[in-house]
Amino acid sequence: MRQWLRRSCCVLTLMIGIVGALSAQRPIEWSRRPVLLMTMGQGDEVFEKFGHNAIIVWDDEAGMPLVYNWGLFDFRQPNFMGRFLSGDTKYWMAPATWDQALNQYQRLNRTVTVQELQLTPSQKAHLVAMLRQNAREENKYYRYDYYRDNCSTRARDAIDAVTNGALKRAMQSQPGKGSYRWHTRRLLAYSDPLYIGAELVLGVDSDPTLSQWEEAFLPQSLSESLMRIRLPAAEGMPGRALVTPIDTVFRAEREAEPRDVSLKVSLSLVVGLVLAALIVLIARTGRIGAGIAIGAWSLKSALLGCVLLYMWLATKHVFMAKNPSVALLNPLWLIGVVAAVMAARGGVSWMVQRAMWVLPVIGVIVTGAAIRLGHAGSALEIAALVLPGHAAVVWAVNRYARVTIKGTELLIGSRALSP
Repeated sequence: MRQWLRRSCCVLTLMIGIVGALSAQRPIEWSRRPVLLMTMGQGDEVFEKFGHNAIIVWDDEAGMPLVYNWGLFDFRQPNFMGRFLSGDTKYWMAPATWDQALNQYQRLNRTVTVQELQLTPSQKAHLVAMLRQNAREENKYYRYDYYRDNCSTRARDAIDAVTNGALKRAMQSQPGKGSYRWHTRRLLAYSDPLYIGAELVLGVDSDPTLSQWEEAFLPQSLSESLMRIRLPAAEGMPGRALVTPIDTVFRAEREAEPRDVSLKVSLSLVVGLVLAALIVLIARTGRIGAGIAIGAWSLKSALLGCVLLYMWLATKHVFMAKNPSVALLNPLWLIGVVAAVMAARGGVSWMVQRAMWVLPVIGVIVTGAAIRLGHAGSALEIAALVLPGHAAVVWAVNRYARVTIKGTELLIGSRALSP
């Protein structure tokens, strides 16, 4: 019995040792003064779904490795939400120690990988000086752009600067795997509301296929692209790959990010039909019910339209401009609020009734144009979600419309029989 217990303990100890070895951090030879690209995988929060990256350098002044992060922000900043909505974001970059950075991402259960950049001594010195200068108080703040000026593009640009444009030359002519919209769909597909919300606010400029240079706004894409780049011989170093193979420092216990995504037209249509059925059911209860159904849907459509127009015309969110969704959801739906009051009080006038017919027709025409111009995915998803409700509202308006027969105005509706 004792021998069995002793063997079991040995096996258990060996298993614990193997697990520990697999999950342990691989030692980094800091004495070599390596420069590393640090790439972090997805986290739990929506702003962590696109990943993150940073550059690690040995700083002689600090006497330790420093992790330079861009894209830092704080929800407690004065007017943070106002700046966020207007696109006038104020993010910054700052260094952290290696232990601080690694512990933070381990606590967040986010995979951490590193790749050594095989730079020459002068390139390393140049990069360290650039990062140190960028981190100064007067230089660290910048207007963050989720697609064109984020943590990953800043790391890309810094490496490109010290390699005399090697990254841009190699990456700009090579096609990427998708568009800004496609990658947004892919990384937000875990949440239907977030997915549809992104489809609603993004304009047509988010649809063109990206080059690998542009696609490097994603840390994972930058990490993969760097593996295909070679540097020429210089300063006694032979021609070589820009980066060494990926080394996983910490592996998170979560599913890998999705590599593809399917459109959600069917889901949008189901939700749209359910909402339309609800409008019809409420409208059938009488004039007051019809007023509530028509008014609620129209007010929602008008308010969303105001938000979309504001994002397009009055903010710095470049990729929220030229948005076909404005044709389906626009401020003109305030006419529906007038129709709702009329329906509840006695009947919708002929002029308002005709105006309500025009609004969905505008949406259908613009949706058709968007599909013809190559923006079918988002156009169909939003149309499937919105048009059934529009049709139900028009039906309710017609049900409680006023018509004139031989000079006598009548209210048409199941409960309206007298003039």
